[in-house]
Amino acid sequence: MTDRLAMLIDTSTCMGCRGCQVACKQWNDNKGYVPGERETVNTGSYENPPSLDPQTWTRIKFREYDDGARFQWLFLKEGCMHCGEAACVEACPPGALKKQPNGITTLERDLCNGCGYCRQCCPFGVRRLEDV
Repeated sequence: MTDRLAMLIDTSTCMGCRGCQVACKQWNDNKGYVPGERETVNTGSYENPPSLDPQTWTRIKFREYDDGARFQWLFLKEGCMHCGEAACVEACPPGALKKQPNGITTLERDLCNGCGYCRQCCPFGVRRLEDV
């Protein structure tokens, strides 16, 4: 039996620095925002980028609220949870999504037909379809 990988995110110590977003991009050799090619957009929040995308696999969500006494943030990590029994893998008709022996869920882009079933059944709302 292959050892399964796991990652612990302690959100009680998160201060919203987004260092994990940067580390994920560097580790996976994903592009950042390139002027003229991929530009950041001000959405009226410190949350950036506004959504996961093909180059952003980990994102910190900022939940902003005013409890009457002061303005507060709650920080949440958004990204694939690599579920033990991933519904997205089961729902993928062409088999583009696969569960690796170490527990990681991977996508073979050339097999994806864009049906969106993975997106519909992901309990965390993480799966996205790219604009082509």
